[in-house]
Amino acid sequence: MRKTVVLLLLAWNAAAIAKGDNPTPLAKGVRGLVTRAPGAVSTDGKLEKAEWAGAFCTPVHYGHARLEDRAAMFFYQWDDRAFYVGLRALDRHRADVGDAKSLWNGDAVEFYLDTRDGAALRGKDWTAGAIHFFFTPFEGVRVHPRWVMRGGIATSDTKLEGVELAAMEHDWGYEVELKLPWSNFPEFRPKVGALLAMDAELCSGDGQGRTDRTFAYGSPLSVQQPASQGLVELVERLDPADLATVGPACFPLWVETPWVQAERARVVAVVAIPPAFADEVGSVAVRIHDADGRVVRTLPAKVERFGPEGLGFVRAVASWSIDDSAPNTYFVTARVESRDGKPMTAVAPRMVQEAQMTGR
Repeated sequence: MRKTVVLLLLAWNAAAIAKGDNPTPLAKGVRGLVTRAPGAVSTDGKLEKAEWAGAFCTPVHYGHARLEDRAAMFFYQWDDRAFYVGLRALDRHRADVGDAKSLWNGDAVEFYLDTRDGAALRGKDWTAGAIHFFFTPFEGVRVHPRWVMRGGIATSDTKLEGVELAAMEHDWGYEVELKLPWSNFPEFRPKVGALLAMDAELCSGDGQGRTDRTFAYGSPLSVQQPASQGLVELVERLDPADLATVGPACFPLWVETPWVQAERARVVAVVAIPPAFADEVGSVAVRIHDADGRVVRTLPAKVERFGPEGLGFVRAVASWSIDDSAPNTYFVTARVESRDGKPMTAVAPRMVQEAQMTGR
């Protein structure tokens, strides 16, 4: 894994040199990327292969109280034939008790994809080219990948052909790979610069029905309308200059006052660090602003690894007393810098309702 990361960082730095002072800007409103697969992608449920090392990643649930059962990484990549999604999830209580029409009811993914063009992209209504479907690695407690289209919306009758889904179970959790051929979307042309909209929702059930959920880009509003999805762009690879735009999606920030604490009440800020940049990040600073935006305090966030060694789960954590600043008088941002002190991205918490069992 470390060799793969080193190679990726070399490519990352080489890209910066190649771009020079004239990087190709991302389209207006883009929040995430889908990177081109470096070679053939075999849908076998194994994400540790080098074929996924450079894929754009959106971490989720890194601020959850039960990290060992919730933290996960969504990966996205493409080639001329298909769109690919990978998921690595920490989960020690795995199952999906949902029937064929309710696969969301357990450990599963609700995936939202909009391939429409122009003004129709991220429209309010579900029309041809915008779909919502579910997939899970499990049937009950056994590994048996399943997927199904969502019922009850205008595009429920969309027929998807050639879908491949594979999963692998581990003592720490599971991994999933999904392949969705572009041929299912004849109006869409996969090429560098092409735009899509999507959302990835992780569902967790602790061996029972769904008890928790979290979204990579939107919120439960994504269930109602495609407008909640994030605009993403197909690219060859992630360029360093792109982090200024897409950094908030791959370095998400959560700020909470946990419900259970072993010490006197504190506020906790957590910044997720995607695996491709785990060795590139030098420091993370959490900044407390007053209501007018002025920075009144800066706290260093401790970078820490968690989960099984080699999986790439890394986050930065800072905390402060609830009495340091009165509620409703401040907000928080975080600044991520590289090892050589250069800014990588600045992030703020997303103001959405995303989880069922977590306080905000």
